[in-house]
Amino acid sequence: MDPESLLSHARGFLCLNSANPPGQEEDSILFLESFLKKEGIECEVFSPAPKRANLFARIRGKRSDMPLVLLSHVDTVPARPEEWEVDPFKGEIKDGYLYGRGALDMKVQTLCQLFAFIDIFREGLIPERDVIYLATCDEETGGKLGVKFMLEKKEVLRNADFVLSEGGFIVEEGNITHAQISVTEKKVSQFYIKARGRGGHGSTPHKDNPNEKVIEAAHRLISYKWPIKLYPVAVRYIDGIMKGKVINDFLYSNLKSALRKKSFLSFLEENPTINALLRNTVTCTILKGGEKINMIPVEAQAAFDARILPSDRQDKFYNRIRRIAGKEVEVIPVGESLGKSYYSNYKTKYFKVLEEEIKRSFGPIQVLPYMTTGATDLRYFRSLGIPAYGFFPIVLTKDEIMRMHGVNERISIENVLRGYEGTRNILKALITVI
Repeated sequence: MDPESLLSHARGFLCLNSANPPGQEEDSILFLESFLKKEGIECEVFSPAPKRANLFARIRGKRSDMPLVLLSHVDTVPARPEEWEVDPFKGEIKDGYLYGRGALDMKVQTLCQLFAFIDIFREGLIPERDVIYLATCDEETGGKLGVKFMLEKKEVLRNADFVLSEGGFIVEEGNITHAQISVTEKKVSQFYIKARGRGGHGSTPHKDNPNEKVIEAAHRLISYKWPIKLYPVAVRYIDGIMKGKVINDFLYSNLKSALRKKSFLSFLEENPTINALLRNTVTCTILKGGEKINMIPVEAQAAFDARILPSDRQDKFYNRIRRIAGKEVEVIPVGESLGKSYYSNYKTKYFKVLEEEIKRSFGPIQVLPYMTTGATDLRYFRSLGIPAYGFFPIVLTKDEIMRMHGVNERISIENVLRGYEGTRNILKALITVI
């Protein structure tokens, strides 16, 4: 794939609005399918609901019982064009960057996986095991119509030997560069609080205002300091990136000793990424209450995006949320209750291949296991005991990473090209693993 064609296809893919909700990923899936059909690659489209679709393609290898899976999703979070510098669904290029909802999460990676997959086919390479390309819908709202649906439709997916998807990058911070490979993730534990009260005229306030109940409860929730817990993958990662650094007034050696320093605790408060690796987080994302400025409503609510550490139990988490929120509001969990959080061992032949390819491309940088603070579809495969890692070989600064799900999401043109070349090199190495 030449750079000009790759960039053109990436722009076209970002122009297909697959924001979820409502989803409507079918056009994006058919866009990907068109490339496979031109090559004569075995592929199928599965539609779990109108306008929703998943794509399954396969390159046959020496054995078919334990395939290698390239996993991606084509849906994105929504975007409001009026908040962006450019239209989020036009695939615009500005100052060396490709802008668009899904540029990082994860339409460009989806394309890079697709074209790397096609390259293997074109070159006539015979993998040690079947290679499956799986692009799904519905990841941003839980994956029921996507990966969960496909695991029921295609039994071979449940026997995968390895899965590669999103969740890690090459991170550039100052003069230090390291690679993070996701091997586990925090549990999604979203909820909202609701209060009812007595309506009335805004000019005559009373003590039964549901807005005030929600505001007071929300303040307690966002002010609560969740205890720090040392999850092994997080400790390994933080020690890896911090060792030898001077943090405020001391030289960092290891996390346990650092946590005894007040200056390091202050550092955590100013560093949301590292802070989220060490404790549960609760973020207020939606507020609803009232329709007219001079009316006291009868109901109000606030929604919270909470992510808890893999070692924590959801039932105990929600019990604590109820105690903190107080009796004036009802706490209502959103989504399925999750049990155990699953972890992929990083002392495997597949992690070793990724590490070798990263160092071949980027030099002798640290390659570290990572705990994703967001949720991915990799959890479905990890729950089956399948090694599942998240990594895309592009170089990002913290600022660029923070644009994911945010305003002006973008990826540099250099990273588009780098992502494709790196994914192709990684896949060529993976298909040789016996």
